[in-house]
Amino acid sequence: MRSLALVAILSLASAASAQIVNGSFESPNLGFRSVANGQTYGGWTCSGPNDIEFVQTVVAGHLPGLEVSGYDGQYWIDLCGVGAASGLFQMVPTIAGQAYEISFAMAGNVWGTPTTFNMNVLWNGQVAGTFSHTTGQAHGSQMNWTLRDVTVTGTGLDRLEFRALNAIAARGPAIDDVQMRPIPAPGMLAMGGVLALAGVRRRR
Repeated sequence: MRSLALVAILSLASAASAQIVNGSFESPNLGFRSVANGQTYGGWTCSGPNDIEFVQTVVAGHLPGLEVSGYDGQYWIDLCGVGAASGLFQMVPTIAGQAYEISFAMAGNVWGTPTTFNMNVLWNGQVAGTFSHTTGQAHGSQMNWTLRDVTVTGTGLDRLEFRALNAIAARGPAIDDVQMRPIPAPGMLAMGGVLALAGVRRRR
């Protein structure tokens, strides 16, 4: 009985986790890239109305501290390219009825005047969360990334979208390190606790 329950828990975790493709935007690692409305790049599709940018953290004289601006790895996303506030999305395979936590790091393009950037996280076109970030000093070391999260429910195949609500002078909200984790049902958590306790007693 315990072994069957453990298999069920492990199967759920395996099937329901790690569904985000290229969540830290490290692929295909071809340097700074502007992605146009409707274009797919690195597993993500720009949802327009203008472009978004894969920003590479390298030395750039006109952007002080760019080389230290990332949260995870060498790339992050600016949700505004050279035009209006825009967005990007990915179709995510899920388990119907399964609850998930989607987490990500948020900041804003700091190279300009201090600005409060706002963005939505959408799940199948519905707002799952609205977030704000105020930039400070115009230097990559001052990105001040913060972790944010939303809770969603899978339907089998779902659209996860990050959309900027405002932008200024080709600057917008920034995101990095997008992850998705299944939220175990209360019964599964309780069963996991029982199994852990049984394992401790058995070792004794």
